[in-house]
Amino acid sequence: MLEPTDESKLGEGHLLEDDVVHSTPLAPSQAPAGDDPALTSHVTSVLEGEDKPESEGVEDAKKAVADLKVIGNALRVIFIAQCSSLGVFMKEQFVRHTNNEHLLPVRIFIKQRYGSFTKWSENHAQPFLKTHGKIVYGGGVIIATWLIFFILVSLLFDQNYLEHSYEGNPDLEPIMGPFYKRHVSKSEQKKLKDNAMKKHRFNSFLSDQTPVNRNIPDTRSEGCADLLYPHNLPKASVIIVFHNEALTVLLRTVHSVINRTPPHLLHEIVLVDDFSDSGELKTLDLEIAKLPKTRHVRLPKRSGLIKARLFGAAKSSGPVMVFLDSHCECNKGWLEPLLFEVYKDRSTVPSPIIDIIEFDNFDYLQANPQVGAFDWSFTFYWQELNQGENKTLPLVAPVMAGGLFAIDRSYFEEIGTYDTEMNIWGGENMEMSFRVWMCGGRLLSLPCSRVGHIFRSAAPYSFPGDQTLILFRNYARAVEVWLDEHKELFYRFVPLARDIDIGDISARVSLRKRLKCKSFNWYLENFLPMLPTEKRLLASGQIMNPKTKQCVDTLGRRRANDTVNHYRCLPKREIGYTNQVWMYSKRYELISLENCLDASVPDPEDMSWKRIALYPCHGLGGNQKWYYSPTQQIIHNESQLCLTVGDPRKAKLFLTKCDGSANQIFTFTNIYQLDDFDDL
Repeated sequence: MLEPTDESKLGEGHLLEDDVVHSTPLAPSQAPAGDDPALTSHVTSVLEGEDKPESEGVEDAKKAVADLKVIGNALRVIFIAQCSSLGVFMKEQFVRHTNNEHLLPVRIFIKQRYGSFTKWSENHAQPFLKTHGKIVYGGGVIIATWLIFFILVSLLFDQNYLEHSYEGNPDLEPIMGPFYKRHVSKSEQKKLKDNAMKKHRFNSFLSDQTPVNRNIPDTRSEGCADLLYPHNLPKASVIIVFHNEALTVLLRTVHSVINRTPPHLLHEIVLVDDFSDSGELKTLDLEIAKLPKTRHVRLPKRSGLIKARLFGAAKSSGPVMVFLDSHCECNKGWLEPLLFEVYKDRSTVPSPIIDIIEFDNFDYLQANPQVGAFDWSFTFYWQELNQGENKTLPLVAPVMAGGLFAIDRSYFEEIGTYDTEMNIWGGENMEMSFRVWMCGGRLLSLPCSRVGHIFRSAAPYSFPGDQTLILFRNYARAVEVWLDEHKELFYRFVPLARDIDIGDISARVSLRKRLKCKSFNWYLENFLPMLPTEKRLLASGQIMNPKTKQCVDTLGRRRANDTVNHYRCLPKREIGYTNQVWMYSKRYELISLENCLDASVPDPEDMSWKRIALYPCHGLGGNQKWYYSPTQQIIHNESQLCLTVGDPRKAKLFLTKCDGSANQIFTFTNIYQLDDFDDL
């Protein structure tokens, strides 16, 4: 745990966002080699020896600009007429109302070739006019007439503008940039938004209207801004993997890294393109050509997050690697706490607290400090913790989300990087979390490091193969290597994974032996004591009412106060079976994943009955304590009422007075111990 001692306050400390001085791009002779020999060899074997072309980045940008000269020459006469004959006003109006990708090549050409419109006008336009003045003037009048007509119609018939100020470093303004003012009708706005939501699962249309280096609120916990860090922290290679990402969202991620990272701590930014095929990204190299310390590499085929991150690790060279998703925004002082924890202990793998960026309106919201946890279906969820008086202290995290974390490069290699036989993504965060903790490392979540993340309901892209089977296969590989005798609990919740061919795991088993890792039981006892195991259970499985042949079912609901119902009992291989799996613990809790059966919410239809609902398990008994009687009744301990099946057509469960009727009889699939419950 981090205690802000006198020694920890030495050094230059936090560099505020306004203090950051952006360095210029590295010259080829100064650029880092970018290839880690050990990881390069490792990734080469993973990718089956295929050639991995690296994007030429800056060189491609220069070639593109050269190609645009032809277009620029063709449009030069029009711009001469506009700038020289119609004056500054018409020039400003023309640029203002045509600030889009169609005339972008002309703006790039003039700025790159002549430096500014003024220099171009003085050195080229005026001499040209002396020779061709009459022709140019006549053409200019015609063009001016149409421009004025266009502007007047725009102003008279539709006042609906999307206006955004540019708040950031103008030197880092992207070539494509956001639209500062775009004239769009309300109906067109809705259509564009709907298309954007369908394509990216977030409002990328609004993202295109928003500055890529916008201001966001400082969401760090109380006291974090006062902490100071050593000046000699290790440098970081920031690795960002993407596939068909929205361009402005990706650029906003990169700009947030540059704007809010002290330059002396940023070794490089490596953008890893997992074989994108979206035309939206065709100008990416033009964008990053003007950004400091930023490179773009591309995989030769669709490989998935796991292999793409390994590829990025091999192409980077900083002593610390920081992995980020491609739809993030780093907050003020985000990197220093991460590097400080690695600096103190190379076996520490820290993660930032992940704030929320709303997917529909891009509002940046502060998240409460949380740590990761999981249930036996390997579903990841967040647990809020009581921080105590010192809000700056790191939080011990049982598992990490996996999208955003920092790790020492040599330690990453030492503990076995990723399981390269896992495909695409999913489960790699669980496997790495078990490996770090059980093999001598530790995971932390840092309230003083904040990174916003766009959370969307579904992935906007597809994978090769069945997505569910890929996920279950990844899970099963981790289960077979790390869970020891507890693996049956996973298969009870995910029975489909039992029959999947998971491939050869001998290398990972050998790795565990070589690292002399602890048991999974040690891991549970120390970090997830609330997670029920076989030794902590009295019964498990489906809870069936023999009369109706129906089972207690969550119907997939997982939020606090969600109603619990009953539904026909499902076979293990049928989708939805997991919603009917319950664990009856020695704490006398009925547990479904991370929630417990709770009877604290009155039923609005009849206040004489109590409605059954889900609520996060708190371990305090009360409304979550149940008694399974020798007569097969499930009795709520606090109220002494019995769980009762209601009208099957309404599929509701209630607590009613115990009367021994068939509607109050339930059986468990598995009974582990007989207990007369004398202590209740």
